[in-house]
Amino acid sequence: MTDLHDIGVLGSGPAALAVASACARRGASVTLVAPEPRSPWLPNYCLWADEVPLELQDLTEQFWPQITAATALGSRTLDRQYVKLDTEALQSHFWDALGAGSVRVVPQSAIRLSHQPSSTIIATDDGAEHQVQVVIDASGARTPFVRRVHSRPPAFQTAYGLLLDAPRHGFDPARMVLMDFRPVSDAAKEPPSFLYVLPLSGGRVFVEETSLARRPAVSMDLLRARLEARLESLGLARATRLAQEHCSIAMGLGLPAPGQSLVPFGAAAGMVHPASGYLMSHILRKAAPVAESILDGLDSGGVDAALAAGNAALWPRAHRRVWEIYGFGLEALVGMSGSETNRFFDSFFKLSPDDCAGFLGGRLSPSRLGGVMTKLFRGLPPSVRWHLVRTGLVGGVAPLARSVLQQGVR
Repeated sequence: MTDLHDIGVLGSGPAALAVASACARRGASVTLVAPEPRSPWLPNYCLWADEVPLELQDLTEQFWPQITAATALGSRTLDRQYVKLDTEALQSHFWDALGAGSVRVVPQSAIRLSHQPSSTIIATDDGAEHQVQVVIDASGARTPFVRRVHSRPPAFQTAYGLLLDAPRHGFDPARMVLMDFRPVSDAAKEPPSFLYVLPLSGGRVFVEETSLARRPAVSMDLLRARLEARLESLGLARATRLAQEHCSIAMGLGLPAPGQSLVPFGAAAGMVHPASGYLMSHILRKAAPVAESILDGLDSGGVDAALAAGNAALWPRAHRRVWEIYGFGLEALVGMSGSETNRFFDSFFKLSPDDCAGFLGGRLSPSRLGGVMTKLFRGLPPSVRWHLVRTGLVGGVAPLARSVLQQGVR
């Protein structure tokens, strides 16, 4: 068995490296366990410019001062800045922070956790055992080690994208397309999906077809076919293809149950925004506070205090309530038709910039979120209102829906 370390982190994606490096910067000894810890990150990581932490602002690769959001009912411009992080530089930034501390990297999969009163033993698939005081599980949504408050099957956000070399792509380089729900043909109306576009430097453009939330997931083959049809309509079918990206994000996982013998983080902790699929801003915002709470707990009261403090910092009671309300929104989105989805987002993007930003960022208090959702409900056409009411009745969340509306009108 290896020497005792303060923290054991499972995983090597952005959530894992963000929280591991935050622990290392505080002087903690860290064991990082992941099967391919230095495997390059491939996805595009984008977020609103005002959500990029100060220490990471030099790691932005692309900046767009304006956003386009379009539905079959019209197009809107959002004056909120959006950025793409330099994926390679971000990964290197976290590894540099880890390299400056006391870090042991274990290139294996964790297969068993044995929790002791003052430590946890991480057993890996090579037969080795690694002893740490506190485990942070940032290994993703499929982790077997996190107990949840419910076991409902998640919905999935799925996307298929291509990076093109297309100097004459026709998109405004100062404007990214957040959502374009206008179908390329009548055959592409159901289930609803949207086009996401990042005009990049050097004549490149990233285009992606995305299904926002569906249970079961929309197939990658369908999204690929729709994107090919869009490229044909845009005159980009013959553009040189530099890379492809595809993802499937579990949405609406149960939050961690109380009394965990570890601290989950990232998708493992249910931190994916239930109504938008956003995760990066959430983990960047929470990594340092969660790490500091765990280490302060270790210093003041040992393992039990560290677990309690870390989980409390991760999911304060009010934040859990907010996520429950967002979960109602997810259930509504999952069952919407293409027409209802277009009408819903046409109304959503009529909200004030502050309301849109607060909803998408997941930073609103329960009462403020209730107010925003009430404004949105009042602006929806009757058919979509009825869909929301029906979702509440069928899903058994009518009391939650009523509480949202009541909070919003106080």
